[in-house]
Amino acid sequence: MHNFSTILYNILKQRGITQKTLAEMAHTTEATISRYLTNARRMPRADLVVSIANALDVSTDYLLGLTSNPARVMLSKENDDLIRYYSCASESDKKVIWAVLEKYKTTEYKIAASGQDKWNSTDSDSRQDAIKKFEGK
Repeated sequence: MHNFSTILYNILKQRGITQKTLAEMAHTTEATISRYLTNARRMPRADLVVSIANALDVSTDYLLGLTSNPARVMLSKENDDLIRYYSCASESDKKVIWAVLEKYKTTEYKIAASGQDKWNSTDSDSRQDAIKKFEGK
């Protein structure tokens, strides 16, 4: 992976954006942008990385050279909360969470959970089998 200054330089060059324009978009000065472009060992503050990434519509991970995918992935508030809560959980709690989630990874559960809790005689054989597996019968 490349360093911040190389990645930033390449984005600006590819998009035809000047240092001045980026500085305005990222709410900083042209001198600040120039400093990061010319000094490969210098890293901006986290808030400036976020501002530059937002201005260029790329992920901060891409700007920092942590991924080759520039796409920004926005999570829903609920998904963001789940990730935050999970990251705060103890190792034993994480094992419990994964144990609970394990059943959602199986095709059988997805079939069983697709509309009703119990099978009846009008269900297809595959659905009846899936529900029996889910119910542990």
